[in-house]
Amino acid sequence: MKKGIFTISLDFELYWGIRDKKTVEEYGANVIGVWEVVPKLLALFSQYQIHATWATVGAMMSKNKEEYITYCPSVKPDYLDANLSPYHQFSQNLDKIDDRLVYGDQLVKMVSNYPYQEIGTHTFSHYYALEEGQNKESFISDIEAAKSIAESKSIKIETLIFPRHQLNEEYIAALPALGIHIIRGTESIWYHSAARGEDEGIVKRAVRFADYYFPMFSNHCQDLSEVKKGTIYQIRASRWFRPFNEKWKHLDFLKLKRIKSQMKYAAQKGKIFHLWFHPHDIGIHQKENFDQLIEIFEYYLFLQKKYGMISRNMVEIRDLVDGKGN
Repeated sequence: MKKGIFTISLDFELYWGIRDKKTVEEYGANVIGVWEVVPKLLALFSQYQIHATWATVGAMMSKNKEEYITYCPSVKPDYLDANLSPYHQFSQNLDKIDDRLVYGDQLVKMVSNYPYQEIGTHTFSHYYALEEGQNKESFISDIEAAKSIAESKSIKIETLIFPRHQLNEEYIAALPALGIHIIRGTESIWYHSAARGEDEGIVKRAVRFADYYFPMFSNHCQDLSEVKKGTIYQIRASRWFRPFNEKWKHLDFLKLKRIKSQMKYAAQKGKIFHLWFHPHDIGIHQKENFDQLIEIFEYYLFLQKKYGMISRNMVEIRDLVDGKGN
C-alpha cells in the first residue's frame, strides 16, 4: 500500500516579499515576528519530525547591504510597474529601515542546522515571472544570483517556488540548465491557476476564499506518479495555511476541519498533501497560529499511526519519485 505524504513548504522572504503590497507601518510587526516564528517552527518540526522546504529569497540571505549589493543580478527586471522592482527606491533606502526586515542570514543558518529541512529558492528578488516588462534574460540572471549567494553559504539549491505562484512555462523549461528541477505548482483547478496580480478577478478570489473552509471541487492532493513532467518535478500545493484573523476566527474550526479532511484523504489514498505559508503570515497572533499548527501536527501523528503517513520535504519527494528514498 502506498503511503500518504505530508509536506510543508515555506515562502521565506522577510519584507522582500511584501514590500510592494504593504508599508512597514502596516506590516512591519508581522515581519519582525519572523525572528520569533522561525525558532518556534523549527522546534515543532523537530518534535513532530516534520520535513519542510524553506524557499528563501536570495536577497534576505544577505547579512548586510554590502553583501546584498555584491550578489545583485547583473540583469534586472524592467517591470512596467516600477513598484514591483526592489532595485529602485527600496534598495536605495535600505539604510533607513530595520535590518531585521531585510537581512536574514542568521535565520537561514538556524534552518540549516536542523535535520530534514531543505533550503530552496524563492528567487533572488521575489521575482514576478508573469508581470509585464520583465523577460527570460532577467529571470535567469535573478536565479543565478540566488544560487550564487546560496553557494557562498554552502547551500545547494535544487527547488524553486515562484513568488505569488506566477508560474511561467517558458522559464520553467529553462530551469534544468540552471540546476533546478523541482518546483511547487498550484492546485490543479481554475481558481488557483497562475496569474498576474491584476488578473486575479473577484470571482476567482471569492471561490478560493470559500475553498479554505468548505469542500468545493477537490481535495487538492496529488499522486506521486503525477509529480514528474519531463525533467521537472512539480509538487502541487494543496492548502495555504490561512493565518488567524480576528474577523474570521469564528470560521477557524471549519478551516482546520477542511485541512484535516484533506490530510486524511491523502493518508488513505497514498497521495501528497502539501501545506504552505509564509513565516510572516504567523508573525502576529502567534499563540493562536501555533495552537492551530500543533493541532495539525498532532493529526499528522494520528494519521502516521493509523495509515503509515510520512513527512518528506520537496527534494525528498523527488527522490521518492525516482525510487531513491523511502
